Amino acid sequence: MRNQDKEFCYGYASKRNCNSVLIAETEAAIEALRCARMRGFSRIVMESDSKVLIDNIRGNVCTKAWTIIPLLDEIRRLSAGFSDVEWCWIPRGANRAAHMTAAIGLRAVCPQGWANQPPPSLVRVLASDGLPSPP
Repeated sequence: MRNQDKEFCYGYASKRNCNSVLIAETEAAIEALRCARMRGFSRIVMESDSKVLIDNIRGNVCTKAWTIIPLLDEIRRLSAGFSDVEWCWIPRGANRAAHMTAAIGLRAVCPQGWANQPPPSLVRVLASDGLPSPP
């Protein structure tokens, strides 16, 4: 998570057993919405490199995405708790921090959260984004 100044303010990784990448991406979006709510954000921008997920959230329903229909209901329910939620598709190359976090989650024994300081491997990725990150 980044704040309105695009500075890192929170990160989270956990191991999940999912039947598909699409389900994993959808569950990650749900977890991000929960974290944003818990941290008190009211206006958020959600980014994902899953075009199928973003299209389905925006209402462009794909018949191949029937497995995430119950999860989309949860996303809509959680999104209603914010004054504004913008859903953006971004290319995979611009989503390296999310992929590094996912890799950390795959190796994790238990969920990991970082309130103000991400792990060193993630700091390098955030810094290479050209956006502010902790030292």
